[in-house]
Amino acid sequence: MSIIYDVWYDESMDIIARGAQYKVIDTHDGRVRKVLLTPAESREVVAGWYAEGEADAEELAVDYRQPALKAVQVVADLLRVHPKLAASLGNPVFEAEGTYTQDKARVLRGVFAEMSEAESRRLIDDCIELILRHWQYGLGECVFNFSVNNGLDEQGRMVLLDFGEITTSRDDVKRRIQSERWLRSFSYKQLPQSLQAYYRERMRERLTVAELHRTWRQAPTSGKLAI
Repeated sequence: MSIIYDVWYDESMDIIARGAQYKVIDTHDGRVRKVLLTPAESREVVAGWYAEGEADAEELAVDYRQPALKAVQVVADLLRVHPKLAASLGNPVFEAEGTYTQDKARVLRGVFAEMSEAESRRLIDDCIELILRHWQYGLGECVFNFSVNNGLDEQGRMVLLDFGEITTSRDDVKRRIQSERWLRSFSYKQLPQSLQAYYRERMRERLTVAELHRTWRQAPTSGKLAI
């Protein structure tokens, strides 16, 4: 299977993807290097996810750079204590100024395009299982943009490729569960209606406040990360 990013490509610069926080550069060794965007570049990317004039105002207003820098430190601290978790985060190796390298993986947006509805439902379930697994280490999702933040590695395992929008605050996760923050995400809105219904049902069943309190463990970091 060819392992590629499906979001954005510029052959002349070896830039193969851009998210709201990072540009992704192919290092041609089965890895990628992620370099932080400027605030203006971040707003341009987020606006491009929507039809003209329809961008989510909350997402456009987010300061993506500072949370990304904090998230890098949180994940680095976590992996020093729990190195076995690295594969679920793409085996990141951290450099300077928030830059890091990571295993190359196939972003879910492209994977969904090739899957049947039954297969797509299994991908949704795998995303949810990964969220629940990360709760056990004190990491919580904030924006639930699984189609661009998650991917499959070479072994077909679900990984969180973009961990720049995480929180280590259980109270923050609780608020997002109670408000069903995932229903405002770009990824949810882009699903076909039948998959939207399945996603809503499964998220409400699995991501509950009771489950959060049962499984959450504090991340081994010097401070809280809330977005």
